[in-house]
Amino acid sequence: RGNALDSRSTYSEILGTHMKAGGTEIGDNTQIGGSLVEVGDTFIRMGKMEKEYLRDVYDNFFKPFSNHLQVEWTNINTEKRRLDLARLDLDASKSKVRGARTPEAMQQNEQKVRESQAAFDRQYEQTKILLTDADRKSAEFTNHLEEFVRSQINFHENAKKLLEETYAKMKK
Repeated sequence: RGNALDSRSTYSEILGTHMKAGGTEIGDNTQIGGSLVEVGDTFIRMGKMEKEYLRDVYDNFFKPFSNHLQVEWTNINTEKRRLDLARLDLDASKSKVRGARTPEAMQQNEQKVRESQAAFDRQYEQTKILLTDADRKSAEFTNHLEEFVRSQINFHENAKKLLEETYAKMKK
C-alpha cells in the first residue's frame, strides 16, 4: 500500500513541476521565470513533505486503527452474538422446565438448564474479557490519535516555514 503512495505525484509536486517548466520556458534569468522556478521548487519539496506526512499517518494511525477495527471488533461482535444465542438457549431450557408434564421430563429439562446456564456463564466471561481488553486498548488508540494530530501539526508547520522562506527570497 505504501509503495503506491510513493510512486504517485502529489498535487503540490505536479503544480511545482509545471511552475518550474513554465519558468524555464520563459527563462529562469528573468524575474518572473526565476520566481516560477523558485516557487516550483518549493511546491515540489512540499509534495515530498506531504508524502512523508501521509506515510507517517498511515503507519502510525490508520493501519493500527484499521487492524483493530477489523480484528478486535469483529471478534467482539462474534462473541456478543454467541452470548445472545446462549441466552436464548438458556431461556428456551427454562421454558421447557415450566412446561414439563412428568417428573422425568422435568429432571431432564433441569439438567439442560444447568448445562445452558454453564454455557451462558462461559460465554459471558469470554465476552467480558474481550470488552475489558478493548476498553484497555482505547487508551492506546488515544495515543495513535495524538500521533495523528502531531503529524498534522508538523506537516503544516514545516509547509508554512518552507513557504515563508520562499516568500522571503522572492521579496529580496
